[in-house]
Amino acid sequence: MPQRPASGPTENVPTMIIPPGTDVEVDGHGQLSIRTPGNLVIQDSGHYGTIESRNGSIRIDSGAEVEAVDVRCAETCYIEGSLTAWKVAARAIQLEESARASIVLQETEELQIGRQARLTGNFTSEKELFLLFSRFARQLRALPLFTEQQRTEELGDGEGPDLLLEAAGGVEPRVARPESPPRELPDSLFFALVLLEREFSMSAYGPTSKRAIEELIKLLQARDLETLRLTYQTLFNRVVEPGRDVERAHELIRDFAEQPQQA
Repeated sequence: MPQRPASGPTENVPTMIIPPGTDVEVDGHGQLSIRTPGNLVIQDSGHYGTIESRNGSIRIDSGAEVEAVDVRCAETCYIEGSLTAWKVAARAIQLEESARASIVLQETEELQIGRQARLTGNFTSEKELFLLFSRFARQLRALPLFTEQQRTEELGDGEGPDLLLEAAGGVEPRVARPESPPRELPDSLFFALVLLEREFSMSAYGPTSKRAIEELIKLLQARDLETLRLTYQTLFNRVVEPGRDVERAHELIRDFAEQPQQA
């Protein structure tokens, strides 16, 4: 009777254990999401959509550089390496001595930061972000978040106007006169602009999605709110598998568009 060949040496091969109840998914942008019932330890660098420990803690080991949209755990989020996240929800966040963390929004009861650790961001709500925009609006609006050169390299010349005319149902968009200085955006629309510019520069969308996002950005930058109200829904519908930032920008613009216009 033939015998199975002996397996090779495995002494130095790490073992990965996926406990029952763990969900591992990949979204349309290639971001991995891990949801596990117990403790979760991340020892290698990576980009994630969601990292969640439903009943335990999350630890990011030293040397690991992790970027995630959402980090959620019932107990403590221990950071020894580096974490960049849009939101962290945990009972406590603990940064070890050499840890680095950039967290935009955080929901925690306790926060412990080591002597040499660094934490940036750390807002408790989007309202705080809006207050920041209000206080430093002039400085924030002056940042070169989206340059004309970048748009030309990504999309080429002459593609945007045709898409905008089609989205507006053939109605030619209003063009602001050069001698009329554009009015400042409301804080919610400025936040939407920041989100769209960030998503445009970081995500791997197809040409149609990129053109739609670019047109939304151009309307916001030009303060063309009249055309924005007419075309935003059609333009967002052209974005295939929108990311979280695009969805949030859509909500902000929709809330603005549904407000009664002042006479």
